[in-house]
Amino acid sequence: MEKVFIYQHKSKQFKFQEMYIYDNVIVVKNVYYELSKCYHEIKLTKTKNCEGLYLIVLFNNQGKEFIIANNEEQMKRIQVLLKRFCINKNYFGKYQLLQRSCLPISQAIKNNSEEHCTQVYEKRLLKDPKEFQIFHNSITIMHTLKTKHSTPKLYEDNYKYYILGEKMKLQSLENLLLNGFDFQEVPFVSIIFMILQNLQKYQQRNIYHGNINLSSIFINVENETLEIVILYPRYLEDSDFTIENDLYNLGILIYQITFYTMSNRINQHVDLDLIDRIHNLMADQNYKENKYPYLYRVSQLDLIRQLLQPNISLCRAIKHQWFVTIQQNIKHQQIHQQLNPIFLPTIVEINDSLINSPHVKEGRIVNFNNQQFLQDQDPEEYQLIKCQIVNTIRMIPSKRKHDEVSQCVVHNSIVKRTSLTEITKSTTVK
Repeated sequence: MEKVFIYQHKSKQFKFQEMYIYDNVIVVKNVYYELSKCYHEIKLTKTKNCEGLYLIVLFNNQGKEFIIANNEEQMKRIQVLLKRFCINKNYFGKYQLLQRSCLPISQAIKNNSEEHCTQVYEKRLLKDPKEFQIFHNSITIMHTLKTKHSTPKLYEDNYKYYILGEKMKLQSLENLLLNGFDFQEVPFVSIIFMILQNLQKYQQRNIYHGNINLSSIFINVENETLEIVILYPRYLEDSDFTIENDLYNLGILIYQITFYTMSNRINQHVDLDLIDRIHNLMADQNYKENKYPYLYRVSQLDLIRQLLQPNISLCRAIKHQWFVTIQQNIKHQQIHQQLNPIFLPTIVEINDSLINSPHVKEGRIVNFNNQQFLQDQDPEEYQLIKCQIVNTIRMIPSKRKHDEVSQCVVHNSIVKRTSLTEITKSTTVK
């Protein structure tokens, strides 16, 4: 909150008011300004009898707003926020665009070490007001769930928008699937569980993603820890879409990986009869034939079936038997270490402790083998699980404690700030 002088257009005078700055939004009384649609300028005005006033001009295609900052310190506080959220110009004067991975990289011209993964949007494709609003809502979500303090940044030129995010070597699940990545069960389960953790963070903020699919889920293939990033959200106000639709789309995603047959073609149609038929066959202990390399067990099919039905909740999905089974399998593999399962945390308990941790990042859960986390633990108690390209999160087993969890993690977390839905009710500059 900043107390500033706001120019009143009707009375043509400045009035001392409170101004609130949220993620991508400025609120003055009941008027909302969506900053990713705005530009800003700052001018110093001096008279003979004063040291100077800082005039902050905030404008978009609806008009201009004038804000007066009393001193340089206040001006700089506001300027930092406006630079972070507003549209920045001169993209090609500051960055060069490189194609190094699935997403292009923006590299700073003056500082070659500064690089950002970049999403590029054609302006002509955003002429539809609905698509244009979806674009700006996605920026708001990125700020709400941001990984680093300085990202994302928004730039533009005459024809394109550039959203600069944290630099990583990203590959989409779609690319990994089509290029023969071996989705072994533990990393596969870890990816699905981490997506559910991200949906939990969305639900806590009363928003949804709206675009969960193989091409919007990315894996950072350079990091030692399994990291996922969920891009291209399509949150829209006054929509019938909910977090339940995200769960349904996650069911489709798991189905597409589960029944992929190395044919370089991903199934776009979900065959519920196929799920039931294979489910019945796998129930037979003598069943051995399996032409689907990424189908591992009956509980996997059960989760797909439940996600494709309208009644499953996020709370139930995140405590599904598939995750518990994998924990138990890891327990049996590590039994020679003589671990005492009474003192081992479960997935849900670990997630509960991490949900308010500064290490829980936007689209990423990285601290399961965070170095600082390990320093305080017995090295014999936590062991990395290897997979083909990246290490996975450690899902520590304890079925008894898992069953004793009385409520979902999301019920224990209270969002104390104004929800995004309330903040973005109006985006018209009045």
